[in-house]
Amino acid sequence: MLQSRIYMPRNALSIRAILESDRTWAIYALADLTPAYREHADWRVAESGRALLLIYRAFQPPVLFAHGPAEDLAPLLAALGEPEFYLSVRPEIVALLRAGGYQIRGRRMWRMTPDPRRFTPRRSTAVRLGPADAEDLRALYADGNETGESPPFFDADMLRHGVYYGIREAGAWIAAAGTHVLSEEESVAAIGNVYTRRDRRGRGFAADVTAAVTAELFRRKMQTIALNVSESNVAAANVYTKLGFQRYCEYREGVASRGVDILVCPHGPPDHPK
Repeated sequence: MLQSRIYMPRNALSIRAILESDRTWAIYALADLTPAYREHADWRVAESGRALLLIYRAFQPPVLFAHGPAEDLAPLLAALGEPEFYLSVRPEIVALLRAGGYQIRGRRMWRMTPDPRRFTPRRSTAVRLGPADAEDLRALYADGNETGESPPFFDADMLRHGVYYGIREAGAWIAAAGTHVLSEEESVAAIGNVYTRRDRRGRGFAADVTAAVTAELFRRKMQTIALNVSESNVAAANVYTKLGFQRYCEYREGVASRGVDILVCPHGPPDHPK
C-alpha cells in the first residue's frame, strides 16, 4: 500500500543523512532541523531512505521542498493532499507534480554559491540591522508592492535569528539584504531578501549589502552559503557573479495548485538587487 512507502522518522538522523548528500541544494532543509525552524517542518521520507519531501508550514501556502531521485519521490508526491504549495524543486520534479494534477506557475532559478577565493569585501556604509528595525525594513520592502518586486518571504524573526545589513539615507533604509535562514548548528546560511528602493537603484547598494552579509557569514565560518536568483534577472546574476558567486544548480520556484487553471508564468516576479 502507498502509505507503507512513507514514514515519519522519530529523530533527525535519517533526514540529515539524506540532506548531507547535497548540502547546497538542501541548505534550507538543513536549517529546518534546528530549533529556530523545526516546529514548522513536516517531513516525508521515502522507504528507500534516499529521498524526502519537506512541507514547511510557516508560510501560506506552505513551501514544498523535494530532495533525492525522482523515482523515489514519485510515491511521496502522489500522496500529497494539500491543494496548493510554494515550490522549491529540481526541474524533473515538475513533471511528477503535473502528473499528479497540479498546475504550475513558476520561474526558472539559479542557486549560486560564493567562492571564498574570489570574494572581496566591499567598503560601504552598510550597517547591521536587528529586531528593532523590523518595521522600517517592512517599509522598505513595501516599496516594491506596486510592481510585484517586494520580497515574498520576510518576517521579523529573520532579524533575530539571522544576519541583516542595510544602508540608510535621510533616516530611511534604502537597501537591505539578509538571510532567509541561518543555522550555526548545521553551518548553513541562505542569503535573501535583497532589495534596493526603486529611486536609488543603479548605485551599487545591493552589491554593498549582499557583500556585507556574505562577509559576516564567512567570518562565522559557515560551511555552506548560497543565494537564489531568477534566470531572467541577468543584472542581478551579474551583481552576484562580480561578488564572487557562481552557479551551482538550476531549479524551479513558484506555486503548484490543484484544481485551478493557472497559466504558466516562466519567470514570475523579478529579483531587483540593483
